[in-house]
Amino acid sequence: MSVNIFRKEHVPERSSKTGKASGYSISERFLTAMELPGDLAHKAPIITITGPAQVMLENYKSILSYTSEQLIVATCQGRVILQGKNLEISSYTSLEMEVTGKIMAVMLECR
Repeated sequence: MSVNIFRKEHVPERSSKTGKASGYSISERFLTAMELPGDLAHKAPIITITGPAQVMLENYKSILSYTSEQLIVATCQGRVILQGKNLEISSYTSLEMEVTGKIMAVMLECR
């Protein structure tokens, strides 16, 4: 399979003064051509809250702290802090984590 990252609608025009392309970088054109969602392309954390008892966290890097009342997770854009009671990591993979318990607060500390 080949992907044309220089489709006409995404190729920036050349600047007449500098001769350099203005606008999109090569990586931006590549991500646009691959049609990746912005959250995946930039490794942004995705936090899905399903009622007061379940949180799904995607695109995390590591667990910094974990107790039954607080979970702190590192992401590429900062830290995600979950607070509650009887918190439990019910399942996880290298890409996503499911946390259950009584969720009282979800905070994102950006860098």
